[in-house]
Amino acid sequence: MSNCLFFFFKKQCLFCVSFQVREHKRKVKKQAKNSGSRKQKKDLSIPNDAPFKEAILREAELRKERREELKKAQKLERQKELAKKRNLEAKRSDPAETKQAKKKGDKKETKQPKSTKIHSVSEKSFCLEVNKVIEASDVVLEVLDARDPLGSRCVEAEQAVLRFPNKRLLFVLNKTDLVPKENVEKWLLSLNKEIPTLSFKCSTQVHERNLKKKRNIIPGRIDVTKGTVCFGSSALLRLLHELCPSKTDGIKVGLIGFANVGKSSLINSLKQAHVCNVGAVKGTTKILQEVNIDSQIKVIDSPGLVVSPNNQDVAITLRSAFQVNDSDVMKAAHVILKHCDKQQVMLQYNIPDFRNPLEFLTLLSRKRGMLKKGGVPDTESAGNLFLNDWLGARLSYNSQPQTPACDYITPEVTNRMQKGINLELLAQDNTESVKALKCPSSASSIRFTSAGLINGVMDVNEIMKQEESEAETEEDEQDMEEEDASEAEEEESQDISREAKTTPEAATTLSKEAPRSVCFDKVEEKVDDTYDFNSDFI
Repeated sequence: MSNCLFFFFKKQCLFCVSFQVREHKRKVKKQAKNSGSRKQKKDLSIPNDAPFKEAILREAELRKERREELKKAQKLERQKELAKKRNLEAKRSDPAETKQAKKKGDKKETKQPKSTKIHSVSEKSFCLEVNKVIEASDVVLEVLDARDPLGSRCVEAEQAVLRFPNKRLLFVLNKTDLVPKENVEKWLLSLNKEIPTLSFKCSTQVHERNLKKKRNIIPGRIDVTKGTVCFGSSALLRLLHELCPSKTDGIKVGLIGFANVGKSSLINSLKQAHVCNVGAVKGTTKILQEVNIDSQIKVIDSPGLVVSPNNQDVAITLRSAFQVNDSDVMKAAHVILKHCDKQQVMLQYNIPDFRNPLEFLTLLSRKRGMLKKGGVPDTESAGNLFLNDWLGARLSYNSQPQTPACDYITPEVTNRMQKGINLELLAQDNTESVKALKCPSSASSIRFTSAGLINGVMDVNEIMKQEESEAETEEDEQDMEEEDASEAEEEESQDISREAKTTPEAATTLSKEAPRSVCFDKVEEKVDDTYDFNSDFI
């Protein structure tokens, strides 16, 4: 019995047991901490024997700098947001300040520069670089887009080359795989009448030549996939070697042309290596770059030519050296669609009939699944996609050959440019390259009406004059707006003063003519309402 009682009194509750367990674990941790048995930290330092130690350290420093820059940018954004919130609170508290802030905001909006003024610095640098390339080169190759050769020719650049009697000008018709063969042959015939022209198709995947093969190729067959093969490189190199003065002396070859015509891709194709940066974004090449093709030929890459604002909207949209802003996407789409065949555009993008560019972009966004919250079509992203198709090297469109009125290209100039060139061999090379190409059919290619020859800007002083004229027009507009605002304020103040001014005569007449107010709820003070028994009681 005693043993049973002892067992009964020694029994503990669950809370006490859990508390003792926790205490035990805490003591064990404390002892382990005091004993010094800790895990050794990893040594993050780079050993001296490691290869590329300096490069790794530079990368680490660059990462650290980028992190610091990001932190600073985030801090500035937070400060701006806080300042905006404070300004909003102050405006709510003081309505008079809100009017002044609105007026200042309107003035600031008018002072904002246009897109042409934003890129003025880069336009100047592009002009200087192109002029350097023309002066330093012996042979100048103007790269043309085969989809619109006439719309990719710059009058001012050709005139600048032809001013030098010892320089040669040649045309390179690039992107011939995006145009029907009949159209390419017609353009080659028309262009060769003025200046020697060579058909060319760049290799867009040269940088992947050292990668492993992804699939097995059947032996005895050539892997001719789209984008990996270059056509016309051997003919171009042979032509340039013909123009060399001797076997020992070499020549410098300058490449000029508008943005996204394939100048850097042409150099990569000739070198068979990725030596120049290539991208679908305009303005990838910003400075000249010299590349040695062999012991005799040195090619100089240049940035895109600057388009004059006096050209048509289509030329500015397609050949501008800078990207189109998101706010101008709708306008750019409208301009391009205006110069295209509507039915072929519908077939190309597989969309139904549309009435205006906005409807076209909505249909395209729904077709491609570009939707915002609530199923709203994202027309901005659809417009960017449409522009990228037209500026890149995927969409097939063609323009009919025309005979432009070039006064500066005389028969003497054509004879001088054709001197020392085997024209028969050049025509043979062009026919062979066109036959080997895999071109689209005329039905699958969109018909496009060209804007004709494009006027470019080769002188920096012209850009300065344009900036001055734009600044003057902006100042005039600001003055006119300020005058209109001042006149509106004067009219408002006059109206308020007229309402506030009431003459004493008018006040008296109003008081006389006003009817007397009668209140039936109240009793007049003069009337005595006491009850009289003699008179009131009968």
